[in-house]
Amino acid sequence: MSRRALALMLVAVVLPWFWVANAVAGAPMMLDAARVLAENVLGRGMVRSIRASPDGAQILIRWESPTYYPDNGLIANRELMYGEAVLATNSMMGQLPQVLRIRFTILSGTSMLATGENRRGRGVALMLSTDLGGGAYVPPVPVIKRPTAPAGGTAQEI
Repeated sequence: MSRRALALMLVAVVLPWFWVANAVAGAPMMLDAARVLAENVLGRGMVRSIRASPDGAQILIRWESPTYYPDNGLIANRELMYGEAVLATNSMMGQLPQVLRIRFTILSGTSMLATGENRRGRGVALMLSTDLGGGAYVPPVPVIKRPTAPAGGTAQEI
């Protein structure tokens, strides 16, 4: 066998092995990065479990809610769950471009507070438990106050 044929065979066997090894090693690194990004928002140790699809396009995550308190009231807790979900999932989406969808569950002890997903380009959809009034959370539309023209319709003098 010539040196050229040996070199080609070596390249054909060794390079794919390195690509496969890096792809397999990349999944745990991506999950570690996703966990750190979520815990930067939620707090250390709040992520209970995290998994990814084989291609890394979808993350499944469960976390303990740092903002839920029964004394907050229904409306406040609903808004806090939504804000928590937006911040935690967007922190992962912003830094992990291969992730297209994050499905999540928010817990308090052994009870499930909310489930939902964040799809790239669509934003967060949140379904709340019956303890929080049930149903889908729809964030309020912000009211934008526009400046009004000066009285009398004349330009202001400087």
